[in-house]
Amino acid sequence: MFLALSSLYLRFGVPIVFVAALSEATVGLGIVFPGVVVMFLAGAYTADQGGSLALVFAVAVAGTVIGDSVSYGLGRWGSGWLLGSRLGSSLALGAALIGGRARWLIPFYHLHSATRAVGPFGSGALRLPLRIWMPLDYLGALIANLVWVGSGAVFGRAVLTERGTLEQHPALRIGIIVLAVAWLLVARRTLRSRRRGLDLEAERAEEGVSAPE
Repeated sequence: MFLALSSLYLRFGVPIVFVAALSEATVGLGIVFPGVVVMFLAGAYTADQGGSLALVFAVAVAGTVIGDSVSYGLGRWGSGWLLGSRLGSSLALGAALIGGRARWLIPFYHLHSATRAVGPFGSGALRLPLRIWMPLDYLGALIANLVWVGSGAVFGRAVLTERGTLEQHPALRIGIIVLAVAWLLVARRTLRSRRRGLDLEAERAEEGVSAPE
């Protein structure tokens, strides 16, 4: 995969970074097309060849922002239909969960493939207000692209072979797995904490209603 994407970047250059970032952020396509790998490779090759990292970063952010906005819009457009389907109760629960501190996970859902694929669409489907979602999501676009392009610029040539494939080093694999698991644990803990808070609020509300009776 790295070899194919390396050839793709070397052939098309910066424009393919925009396409990769756009595809990565558009609902469902990120699972099929690994855009973050292209961003990593772009950072590595640009730093190695003395190109403009600022241009690569700006193009990647633009693609991510546009893809996120399209996905959010699709989620808002389809939310009425989804609420009337079997997913309606799940969406209602999701909207309650994301209403508290869990909303601060939004800037970081770009960092994991599973949350990145559905995050913007899910936010739209949950009808999270645009004024809340937009600054958090766009901040996430800056953070994620800084991580991918920046890590490519800093570590790219150290972990890439001369053919453009990923160096098969056990420490590298372990590091990637540890980061992915850590992110999932943080997200899970935050959502569980929010859910316990909602359950406690519901219990207090029931006690307040039943007390006069």
